[in-house]
Amino acid sequence: MFLINALVLFVFYQIFFILAQIKKNNGIADMAWGLGFVVIAFSSLIQSGEWSLIPLTITLLVMIWGFRLFFYIGLRNWSKPEDHRYVAMRKAWKTKIMLKAYLIVFLFQGLLLYIISLPIQFAMWTGVALADTTSIIIYVGGVLLWLIGFFFEAVGDHQLKVFKQKPENKGKIMSTGLWRYTRHPNYFGEALMWWAIWLLSIAGLGLFNMTGIIGPVLITYLLLFVSGVPLLEKRYKDNADFQAYAKKTSIFFPLPPKKQ
Repeated sequence: MFLINALVLFVFYQIFFILAQIKKNNGIADMAWGLGFVVIAFSSLIQSGEWSLIPLTITLLVMIWGFRLFFYIGLRNWSKPEDHRYVAMRKAWKTKIMLKAYLIVFLFQGLLLYIISLPIQFAMWTGVALADTTSIIIYVGGVLLWLIGFFFEAVGDHQLKVFKQKPENKGKIMSTGLWRYTRHPNYFGEALMWWAIWLLSIAGLGLFNMTGIIGPVLITYLLLFVSGVPLLEKRYKDNADFQAYAKKTSIFFPLPPKKQ
């Protein structure tokens, strides 16, 4: 299963790399992110033949999250110029841009996706089943945690989209709705959903599946310290309105706003 999934993911990213070169837009890699997890989930489910509750639940939840993200990013970015992050990469690389994009943007993202998806793969491979009351509690807790995470990501994205669509908000900082409690509700929600998937993968109380904790740990680390929060925080470091907003609003975990 694990080797076949790696090959499936490799082919998947070749397709998106070629599409990105046709479009001359490496931001296409962002569209591949959510859809790639759906591909891994379906590939793992079909190979395992485990059509029981937990594998089906995990596949369904990953499908809902992955397709929503795919269409949200795709509809938003398909006709737009290349994102500033990838433009900056091109300028920094200077030479062999296509090769560096292939290795750093597409293949490396595929590797990260593969590692983060390990709880999905482990759940399918070991055939997690509800064995007792404890496993049922873990299962219910995992589903509820995922729903909370999905709420923060989907609603946070929607609130920001509506805010940006209003001409009077041009140049302003979003600080209402979920954004009143955390500066990055969508990133917080995404991390929470992957912790929920890991919980579901260990609902059968198998010790081996617990090693899949590397998945949520890695995505949380990336969002908090590498590609998520730091990039956006850096982008607005000279924005006075954002800095005022940052002083009273939690950076990641939702908390009541600080009184000024």
